[in-house]
Amino acid sequence: MMIGTVRIVPPSDRRDLVLEVLRSVQGPILAQPGCVACDILDERGPDHAIVLLERWDTRDAIEEHLGSNLYRRVLAAIELSGATPEIRFDAVSATEGIELIERLRNPGASPAAPGIRATKTGGRQS
Repeated sequence: MMIGTVRIVPPSDRRDLVLEVLRSVQGPILAQPGCVACDILDERGPDHAIVLLERWDTRDAIEEHLGSNLYRRVLAAIELSGATPEIRFDAVSATEGIELIERLRNPGASPAAPGIRATKTGGRQS
């Protein structure tokens, strides 16, 4: 899985335009093959950044997206940033869920079978 993150800090007079551009591409991005998610986040921190967060099944899928005409609109939004934008692409090699929490909080306990929940003492409960 690949995760693309673009963090833009637009000046206040360009903020609405950045949001408009990103919202206009969100649906078409989601419709592209290999796109798992596309979210626009409105940070409430001191710089009021806008973040475009994309998740893709494969590196090939995100690379095709980055070369597309659609991504030119994302680049246009990036150019509206008042500060240097943060752009990163992360390759995720493994994903874990609750089993990681259980393993770290209960070292030495045997993993629970599917549908069986481990108790605080490491025993099993159905």
